[in-house]
Amino acid sequence: MTSDDRKIIHQIEEARDGTQFIPVSLVRQWMSCSGLEVQGALTSFLLSQSGRIEPSLSWEEVCVAFENYYKQCLIQDLQQNDYVPNRYIAGYELVNWFMYLWKEPSVPREYLIRLKIMLRDLYLENEPLRSAIVNAVMEHLFEVQEIQDFFAEWKSDPKLSNAFNVAKAWGDDHLAKSQ
Repeated sequence: MTSDDRKIIHQIEEARDGTQFIPVSLVRQWMSCSGLEVQGALTSFLLSQSGRIEPSLSWEEVCVAFENYYKQCLIQDLQQNDYVPNRYIAGYELVNWFMYLWKEPSVPREYLIRLKIMLRDLYLENEPLRSAIVNAVMEHLFEVQEIQDFFAEWKSDPKLSNAFNVAKAWGDDHLAKSQ
């Protein structure tokens, strides 16, 4: 982590702990920083303090930031980092983010489609990520029948069908136990 990244994280933490409104221009400056630790601190800030940003960020800005952040968390799999979770914890957090977007009627469905495409691409392009995507993300998403249906095209794709079937078995088991 660079000294500039540390300064920005400190700014984010001070803003998080304060009570003042935060100018959207400042948040956008933070969003332009590429350091994953900065993005981790910013993601945490956005989850808990987005109501204090004036004026509000757009759904596009927030969703792009979260998508890029979680993609990098899955790829980089950092260990023992105060601001960035490892691959499996990031997968679990991504499930929570996806579920939030799924349940929020004001969220354009295109953001869910983009997350689905991101998961597909990561699964296909990065073999070491496959088990994490299935175990940490897909299985838990598939605990909701409608989300299984949302991913239905995976079951007919020879490269994705195994991931779909494993996640579906987990999801179906969860659904059966919850009834």
